[in-house]
Amino acid sequence: MPPGCRVYGLDAAGDHRAWKHLLRLSACLLLGLALCRPAAAQWERLAAMPTARSATGAVVWQGRIYVPGGLGGTRAFEAFDAFEERWQSLPPLPEGRHHAAVATKGGRIFVFGGADSNWRARRSTFVYDIERERWSRATDMPAVRYAATAVALGPYIYVVGGDGPGGNLLRYEPAIDRWITLAPNRARREHLAAVAVGERILAIGGRWSGAGEIADSEWFDPETGRWSRGPALNAARAGLGAINHQGKVYALGGEVTMSGDATLASVETLVGDAWQFARDLPLPLHGLPVVSFGGYVYLLGGSQQAGAIANDGSTFRSNRY
Repeated sequence: MPPGCRVYGLDAAGDHRAWKHLLRLSACLLLGLALCRPAAAQWERLAAMPTARSATGAVVWQGRIYVPGGLGGTRAFEAFDAFEERWQSLPPLPEGRHHAAVATKGGRIFVFGGADSNWRARRSTFVYDIERERWSRATDMPAVRYAATAVALGPYIYVVGGDGPGGNLLRYEPAIDRWITLAPNRARREHLAAVAVGERILAIGGRWSGAGEIADSEWFDPETGRWSRGPALNAARAGLGAINHQGKVYALGGEVTMSGDATLASVETLVGDAWQFARDLPLPLHGLPVVSFGGYVYLLGGSQQAGAIANDGSTFRSNRY
């Protein structure tokens, strides 16, 4: 019998589900493994972003998904209403940014660092007040950061990794507009992803000059202030997206440019202490804004080609994870 095929007996109610299992078994026996693989993820294409973009982040607040900036240093700032399934253009960023770190807390959206249209790395902190619909400046980061990522955890926002002097973890306290420099990662990495898992932060993948794309991950424990080794991905990847979706961590897509020339459609999920492949993205994507909301995974743009915006602002969602 081909792998992946199982035999199910009739249940107490003798309902029709058992017949479906028997039909599946017949297909397995007649046609082999090709019909017995797990079903591919079903992705629904939604309204496209008004401004196609990649190399940025996205955050969700009260059912709206916000996407600021993007490759080329655009000032575009748009929101997708997950209930009405439509996009809205919002007041633009004060300055164009790409590869910025983005997080939300307390009804505000924070855009940290990144690079301008001339690829100059910045240390700025822009803050968008959702209720008032306006931008302001907050205290700059202690150092410039490009291709970092941001994670909200407890009363703080952590800016993880990125290209810039030192490479230390940076902690921002929005309530008092204050930065503190913490311990550096075990390994330098930029174009990484990171998520909050319980009371810790998991930094995933990325790349670094001389090392190429990175497969490993590492944990940061705010209580001890220390980093520790995490499980390695099956596929090294940079420019990936990552989410904590319904209690499970996913690493999605990415690119391989230092050790190849490919954009990835593969997805991995953390099961215990090991990564396992999950259902693929609808197409290969990197520089990928991704969020989890209402039982769905949302993909917002990204690019099929490294170093470009090779998409039409496509927006997808799936509830198959």
